Amino acid sequence: MKKIMITLAAALIIICSAVVFKNVYSCEMPVKNRGIRDAINCGDLDVLFLGSSTFRANIDMPLMDEAYDGRVYDISYGGNELVATVIQYDEIKKRSPHDYGLFVFELGPMMLTQDVSLSDSRVIWDLYWEGKKALWERMKESGNTDLSMMYEYFITSGMDDLVTFPVTEPFYSTRYYKGAKTGETASPGKEVLENEVFDISGEEYVDAQIKAVSDIIKKCRDDGQAFVFVESPCYRRLIEDPKYTECKKRYIEILEGQDAPFILADDVDFDCGDPDLFEDMNHMSAKGRRAYTAELIKILKKTEDK
Repeated sequence: MKKIMITLAAALIIICSAVVFKNVYSCEMPVKNRGIRDAINCGDLDVLFLGSSTFRANIDMPLMDEAYDGRVYDISYGGNELVATVIQYDEIKKRSPHDYGLFVFELGPMMLTQDVSLSDSRVIWDLYWEGKKALWERMKESGNTDLSMMYEYFITSGMDDLVTFPVTEPFYSTRYYKGAKTGETASPGKEVLENEVFDISGEEYVDAQIKAVSDIIKKCRDDGQAFVFVESPCYRRLIEDPKYTECKKRYIEILEGQDAPFILADDVDFDCGDPDLFEDMNHMSAKGRRAYTAELIKILKKTEDK
């Protein structure tokens, strides 16, 4: 019995230690090609992207590296929200001693309708304890912090990354240059894209996300930080959707109301009706990613010259 108790106590200590380590020190793990720590390790940057999987899938980093001599980085999380982006920006500014020529934030119209929740375990993995608590408070204000979420947020989320880190890290780091894919992402074809089912008609605005856009603008201006919001092209069916159009108009109104710079999908020479350029409604194929990035670079270079 005594042996069993000792074993259980040892197991409990190991589990508690792992939980504490994950919550306090995960942000210092030497991950490569993903996250805030690696972005900071890159030193001064000309361009720093901060967005969701749309940026991750649609920004071709080999082309960006070539255009900016490696002084560019893309921090992207699955389903990243504007509320979380504010906290991520604060985290970078607080932790980094480096200069950033231009911050590029995602102008994703449907981001205005997202619940404030845990969208990607990488989000809290990359944050200091203070940042984790700040995001939790924002989620609490929105009523998304029941006991099951607390358990996921502080205990289980990101634990798989911690346990498998030595094995998975080399694998993940190579995906950074392939749009988070293991190989060349091909289009599923026109028939699939034209028949893909989606319905965003019932999406409603979330006040916290709308406020977050203004928070981003204010923080950048208070810091004297150059910034721009960028809308990535989506497949024509999504762009033409009435709800998407409405949300895009609302987003633009917020930016124009505060004289904030932005680049729309329409401003880039890119064919949103070509199915070969897309993997799904808002993520590009490898061919599309390279075509779009080449044109985006031209516009970003002009933005920097102003």
